[in-house]
Amino acid sequence: MTKGVYGGEFDSLIGPFDLMCGQMRGRGMTHNSGWYNRLGEKLGFGDLSVEDFDRIAAGLEEGELFIILSESDSFWNFVTRPGHFGYQAKTQPSVEAPGVEYVAAHAMYVIGPKQFYCSGEFIGPSKETIEYKGLSFKVLQPDAVLRLIQSTA
Repeated sequence: MTKGVYGGEFDSLIGPFDLMCGQMRGRGMTHNSGWYNRLGEKLGFGDLSVEDFDRIAAGLEEGELFIILSESDSFWNFVTRPGHFGYQAKTQPSVEAPGVEYVAAHAMYVIGPKQFYCSGEFIGPSKETIEYKGLSFKVLQPDAVLRLIQSTA
């Protein structure tokens, strides 16, 4: 999966797994999330549904990861000049490729081939797995997310 495969806010493309930059989903798993590859490069952004998660996990090849960050961590943390709307804001250039360490530290979800992971930052350290919206997730702490990303490189 290559940086920008889904285009951007004003040049959306339908890419792998039938996702499109800026897509909206009702009652999804995520809202305005940022999507990254294992190199810490932004693929696109938008809402993701349970069906999207299933399609991604079924279609990823060995060694590929689809890493999902919140809207705040994938966009607002990079804003240098706010605007009334997101498209009016000015962002740091690193918004498009914040790097492996950043995405590992801020990942909400990581999808691998036929496998779902979620960050223990949001769940807590006491659980090893959780069920959410019909999906089963292995819970990883941020250091384990980084090891997972590095192990697939």
